[in-house]
Amino acid sequence: MKLILAHNFISCCNDVINEEQEIGILIENGVISQVSPLKKMSVWLSDPSVEKIDAGHSYVMPGLIDAHVHLCFDSSVNPITALDSESEANTLLRMVKAAQQELYSGVTTVRDCGAKGLSILALRDAIQRGDIVGSDIIACGPPITVTGGHCHFLGLEADGFLEVQKAVRTLCREDVDFIKVMVSGGNMTPGSNSLINHYNLDILEAITYEAHMRGKKVAGHIHTTPGIANAIQAGFDTIEHCSYKNPTGQPDVSYSQELAEQLKEKGIAVCPAMGKSYILPPEEGAPLPDKVAMWRDFQNSRFETTRKMFESGVSIIAGTDAGCKNSYFYEFGLTLEIMHEKVGLPVSDVLLSATGRAAKVLGISETAGTLEKGKYADLIFVPGNPAKDLSVFRNVIGVMKKGNLLFLNAV
Repeated sequence: MKLILAHNFISCCNDVINEEQEIGILIENGVISQVSPLKKMSVWLSDPSVEKIDAGHSYVMPGLIDAHVHLCFDSSVNPITALDSESEANTLLRMVKAAQQELYSGVTTVRDCGAKGLSILALRDAIQRGDIVGSDIIACGPPITVTGGHCHFLGLEADGFLEVQKAVRTLCREDVDFIKVMVSGGNMTPGSNSLINHYNLDILEAITYEAHMRGKKVAGHIHTTPGIANAIQAGFDTIEHCSYKNPTGQPDVSYSQELAEQLKEKGIAVCPAMGKSYILPPEEGAPLPDKVAMWRDFQNSRFETTRKMFESGVSIIAGTDAGCKNSYFYEFGLTLEIMHEKVGLPVSDVLLSATGRAAKVLGISETAGTLEKGKYADLIFVPGNPAKDLSVFRNVIGVMKKGNLLFLNAV
């Protein structure tokens, strides 16, 4: 049994950020059994069998949730080339390292939105059992895409109704946590065009039906406005990127307030998945050399459309797209700063997008996202007040995962 002495405590419950002081967090077998003012925990404070962990002046808060990563990519200038040149075993070893980098930077849960093959499921299970230290993983395995479509090299191409139907059923048989669909083309796949839609509405409806019948959520990689409209109608659970690109390319962005309102009404969340590439010069941030001009316009338009969705009441959750070009697994804090400084979300909403709100959207709110009785003891320690300064995540000074204190350099 352990007792955290949290002299500064940040709770992220019920879509509200609260700051409290002198809070005790009692932990038994990796699970929180009590969260109360320290003055009400005298019996545990005086019990010599209870391990006391004094957080000092640090701020204690729930572990963060990165809702969009690719653990199989290496964050290099060309992640696809690196992936294609190595064995499956080496890729798995790199994914272990990536999950550990996320964890030690304060991210206790990641949602992997596309991996090569199914080895990530073995990594997910090993971390869950405690055999390997790393962030908990919510995994889809390889995303479903058309032949030659975006991320086809991850191993699951499916064309037409029957192939897509079989792909969903196969993934569910392998016990993935959710289904990821490349509804439109992407920016990092050579030969792919983000203005092209891969699947029509009837196919998307079939995917959603098959997944939901088996208790799996559906996430869609979507850059086009018509693709967003189809995913909403098909009943997707989250939309990744959600860029509102006009398939004609003129104008580049075709934002739809009507679609934003539908996202809100149907409770479909958006993960914009913005990492370092969104603040680098286009020559450095563009996923491919021939897309520099496109990326220059894309960077600013993504900030604007995401802000408009947030102002319309759409649920926004935080994700880095870590693993893609120049997006690293230890920089989740940078994404949170981007969401505040570039998109314009209030700090409180940024924190919720990476904790309680993200847990609710991803279906893990019973165990993660907040520090409450019955949830995993996943918490982090930061040197200042995150409700006032998001830069504190650049220097996470302590991480606890399921009651196991990995490190703590209390201030």
